[in-house]
Amino acid sequence: MALVFAGGTVGTLLRTGFAFGLDSYFSLAAVNIVGSALIGWLNSDPRFATEGKRAFWAIGFCGGFTTMSGVALLTASGIGESLVFGQGFSFVILGLILAIFAASLLAYWGAHALTSRLTGNDAVVSHEVEEVTE
Repeated sequence: MALVFAGGTVGTLLRTGFAFGLDSYFSLAAVNIVGSALIGWLNSDPRFATEGKRAFWAIGFCGGFTTMSGVALLTASGIGESLVFGQGFSFVILGLILAIFAASLLAYWGAHALTSRLTGNDAVVSHEVEEVTE
């Protein structure tokens, strides 16, 4: 838990730096696409296969780096509020959200495939989680 917290702190601080340095929509897209590519790389690189490294980098750092980006976009664009109050919303903004989502998926899959090929690691895209019973 401490590793997730530490990684999340670093990722959140870096995310804040992106927000100050770039336009809000551009920083949102950049953070989500870069964060997704990073997770794809981390999930397929055997150097990050230990629980501690995954906890810090994939869950903590990448989670802190990308978390709340979608909610921030909905809030900044007014789509969330317009849906709650039954007002019309901009299809341009909705298209932007869908484009960021698609680009993030492509970044994850691309980074995962490239890293798998470069390292010779045949890790699957979605890792199965074992259920812990006591």
